[in-house]
Amino acid sequence: MGVNHAECRTWERLGSEVLYRGAHVTLHRDRVVQPDGAEGTYERLTIADGARVVAVDDVGWVALVEDAFAPVGRRLLHVPGGGVAAGEDPEAAAARECEEETGWRPGALRPLGVFHPLPSRTSAVTHLYLGTALRPGTVRRDPTEAGMRVCWMPLDEAVRVAGTGAVTEAGTVVALLMAARLLSAGAG
Repeated sequence: MGVNHAECRTWERLGSEVLYRGAHVTLHRDRVVQPDGAEGTYERLTIADGARVVAVDDVGWVALVEDAFAPVGRRLLHVPGGGVAAGEDPEAAAARECEEETGWRPGALRPLGVFHPLPSRTSAVTHLYLGTALRPGTVRRDPTEAGMRVCWMPLDEAVRVAGTGAVTEAGTVVALLMAARLLSAGAG
Protein backbone atom coordinates (compact mmCIF):
# COMPACT_ATOMS: atom_id res chain seq x y z
CA MET A 1 0.00 0.00 0.00
CA GLY A 2 1.64 3.24 -1.14
CA VAL A 3 1.34 6.82 -0.01
CA ASN A 4 -1.43 8.81 -1.67
CA HIS A 5 0.48 11.84 -2.95
CA ALA A 6 -2.70 13.35 -4.42
CA GLU A 7 -3.60 14.36 -0.84
CA CYS A 8 -0.50 16.58 -0.74
CA ARG A 9 -1.24 18.68 -3.83
CA THR A 10 -1.09 22.42 -3.49
CA TRP A 11 -2.60 25.37 -5.32
CA GLU A 12 -1.33 26.46 -8.75
CA ARG A 13 -1.82 30.07 -9.79
CA LEU A 14 -2.61 30.42 -13.52
CA GLY A 15 -3.11 34.19 -13.55
CA SER A 16 -4.02 37.13 -11.36
CA GLU A 17 -5.80 40.46 -11.58
CA VAL A 18 -5.73 43.33 -9.10
CA LEU A 19 -9.24 44.28 -8.00
CA TYR A 20 -8.19 47.02 -5.59
CA ARG A 21 -4.92 48.68 -4.57
CA GLY A 22 -4.88 50.87 -1.46
CA ALA A 23 -2.24 52.32 0.83
CA HIS A 24 -2.11 49.21 3.04
CA VAL A 25 -3.80 46.40 1.13
CA THR A 26 -4.10 45.00 -2.38
CA LEU A 27 -6.94 42.65 -3.29
CA HIS A 28 -6.21 40.05 -6.00
CA ARG A 29 -8.47 37.61 -7.83
CA ASP A 30 -6.45 34.64 -9.03
CA ARG A 31 -7.27 31.96 -11.58
CA VAL A 32 -6.13 28.76 -9.90
CA VAL A 33 -5.96 25.01 -10.05
CA GLN A 34 -7.21 23.84 -6.66
CA PRO A 35 -5.65 20.91 -4.77
CA ASP A 36 -8.43 18.65 -6.09
CA GLY A 37 -7.39 19.51 -9.68
CA ALA A 38 -10.42 21.68 -10.49
CA GLU A 39 -9.93 25.17 -11.93
CA GLY A 40 -11.48 28.11 -10.14
CA THR A 41 -10.89 31.55 -8.68
CA TYR A 42 -9.42 32.61 -5.35
CA GLU A 43 -9.30 36.03 -3.72
CA ARG A 44 -6.26 36.97 -1.66
CA LEU A 45 -4.74 40.04 -0.02
CA THR A 46 -1.27 41.48 -0.17
CA ILE A 47 -0.37 43.27 3.06
CA ALA A 48 2.92 44.11 4.74
CA ASP A 49 4.58 41.62 7.04
CA GLY A 50 4.35 42.46 10.73
CA ALA A 51 6.70 42.57 13.71
CA ARG A 52 5.72 42.32 17.39
CA VAL A 53 7.73 42.58 20.60
CA VAL A 54 7.20 41.09 24.02
CA ALA A 55 9.07 43.87 25.86
CA VAL A 56 10.06 42.60 29.30
CA ASP A 57 11.71 44.85 31.90
CA ASP A 58 14.36 43.86 34.45
CA VAL A 59 11.78 42.57 36.97
CA GLY A 60 9.77 40.48 34.50
CA TRP A 61 6.93 42.87 33.70
CA VAL A 62 5.73 43.06 30.09
CA ALA A 63 4.58 46.16 28.22
CA LEU A 64 1.16 45.82 26.64
CA VAL A 65 -0.60 48.57 24.76
CA GLU A 66 -4.33 49.15 24.54
CA ASP A 67 -5.61 50.69 21.35
CA ALA A 68 -8.84 51.13 19.39
CA PHE A 69 -9.20 49.03 16.21
CA ALA A 70 -11.67 50.22 13.58
CA PRO A 71 -12.49 46.77 12.04
CA VAL A 72 -13.49 45.22 15.38
CA GLY A 73 -15.01 48.42 16.75
CA ARG A 74 -13.37 48.25 20.16
CA ARG A 75 -10.16 48.59 22.13
CA LEU A 76 -7.78 45.62 22.29
CA LEU A 77 -4.83 44.86 24.54
CA HIS A 78 -1.76 43.71 22.61
CA VAL A 79 2.03 43.66 22.55
CA PRO A 80 3.65 46.54 20.67
CA GLY A 81 4.10 46.01 16.98
CA GLY A 82 3.11 46.96 13.49
CA GLY A 83 3.99 46.68 9.85
CA VAL A 84 7.40 46.03 8.36
CA ALA A 85 8.05 48.65 5.67
CA ALA A 86 9.24 47.50 2.23
CA GLY A 87 12.97 46.78 2.50
CA GLU A 88 12.98 47.17 6.30
CA ASP A 89 14.59 44.51 8.48
CA PRO A 90 11.89 42.89 10.67
CA GLU A 91 14.08 43.20 13.78
CA ALA A 92 14.57 46.92 13.14
CA ALA A 93 10.80 47.28 12.62
CA ALA A 94 10.13 45.51 15.92
CA ALA A 95 12.49 47.80 17.85
CA ARG A 96 11.05 50.88 16.11
CA GLU A 97 7.44 49.90 16.82
CA CYS A 98 8.18 49.10 20.46
CA GLU A 99 9.77 52.50 21.02
CA GLU A 100 7.08 54.40 19.07
CA GLU A 101 4.22 52.77 20.99
CA THR A 102 5.68 52.41 24.52
CA GLY A 103 8.53 54.91 24.79
CA TRP A 104 10.92 52.03 25.57
CA ARG A 105 13.55 50.68 23.15
CA PRO A 106 14.80 47.10 23.56
CA GLY A 107 18.57 46.89 24.00
CA ALA A 108 18.40 43.23 23.00
CA LEU A 109 15.96 41.37 20.75
CA ARG A 110 15.72 37.59 20.52
CA PRO A 111 13.65 35.99 17.76
CA LEU A 112 10.71 33.99 19.09
CA GLY A 113 9.53 32.76 15.69
CA VAL A 114 7.39 33.64 12.73
CA PHE A 115 3.75 32.79 12.11
CA HIS A 116 1.14 33.27 9.38
CA PRO A 117 -1.72 35.27 10.93
CA LEU A 118 -4.21 34.54 8.13
CA PRO A 119 -2.78 32.00 5.63
CA SER A 120 -6.12 31.49 3.89
CA ARG A 121 -6.11 35.10 2.67
CA THR A 122 -2.52 36.44 2.70
CA SER A 123 1.08 35.25 2.54
CA ALA A 124 2.12 37.93 5.06
CA VAL A 125 3.98 36.72 8.14
CA THR A 126 4.42 38.21 11.59
CA HIS A 127 7.90 38.18 13.15
CA LEU A 128 7.92 37.82 16.93
CA TYR A 129 10.68 38.98 19.28
CA LEU A 130 11.49 39.02 22.96
CA GLY A 131 12.79 42.48 23.86
CA THR A 132 14.93 42.94 26.98
CA ALA A 133 17.43 45.46 28.39
CA LEU A 134 14.81 48.17 27.87
CA ARG A 135 16.05 51.74 27.78
CA PRO A 136 14.07 54.97 27.58
CA GLY A 137 13.10 56.10 24.10
CA THR A 138 10.61 58.45 22.53
CA VAL A 139 6.90 57.81 22.00
CA ARG A 140 6.04 58.67 18.35
CA ARG A 141 2.49 57.51 17.66
CA ASP A 142 0.68 58.25 14.43
CA PRO A 143 -2.80 59.84 14.48
CA THR A 144 -4.54 56.43 14.37
CA GLU A 145 -2.89 55.59 17.72
CA ALA A 146 -4.00 58.79 19.48
CA GLY A 147 -5.79 57.01 22.34
CA MET A 148 -3.18 54.29 22.86
CA ARG A 149 -2.05 53.66 26.41
CA VAL A 150 0.69 51.45 27.87
CA CYS A 151 -0.16 48.86 30.53
CA TRP A 152 2.50 46.89 32.45
CA MET A 153 1.93 43.52 34.13
CA PRO A 154 4.02 40.51 35.12
CA LEU A 155 4.60 38.21 32.15
CA ASP A 156 2.94 35.24 33.86
CA GLU A 157 -0.14 37.41 34.53
CA ALA A 158 -0.22 38.52 30.87
CA VAL A 159 -0.12 34.86 29.79
CA ARG A 160 -2.93 34.05 32.26
CA VAL A 161 -5.04 36.96 30.96
CA ALA A 162 -4.44 35.81 27.37
CA GLY A 163 -5.63 32.33 28.37
CA THR A 164 -8.94 33.71 29.65
CA GLY A 165 -9.89 35.12 26.26
CA ALA A 166 -9.51 38.70 27.46
CA VAL A 167 -6.69 39.12 24.92
CA THR A 168 -7.90 38.22 21.44
CA GLU A 169 -5.20 39.65 19.16
CA ALA A 170 -3.54 36.55 17.67
CA GLY A 171 0.01 37.91 17.49
CA THR A 172 -0.10 38.83 21.16
CA VAL A 173 -1.36 35.44 22.30
CA VAL A 174 1.28 33.60 20.26
CA ALA A 175 4.08 35.99 21.29
CA LEU A 176 3.27 35.83 25.01
CA LEU A 177 3.18 32.03 25.00
CA MET A 178 6.44 31.77 23.08
CA ALA A 179 8.20 34.32 25.31
CA ALA A 180 7.02 32.60 28.48
CA ARG A 181 8.24 29.24 27.16
CA LEU A 182 11.64 30.67 26.19
CA LEU A 183 12.11 32.45 29.52
CA SER A 184 11.01 29.44 31.60
CA ALA A 185 13.40 27.18 29.65
CA GLY A 186 16.23 29.61 30.38
CA ALA A 187 15.41 29.65 34.08
CA GLY A 188 15.75 25.92 34.48
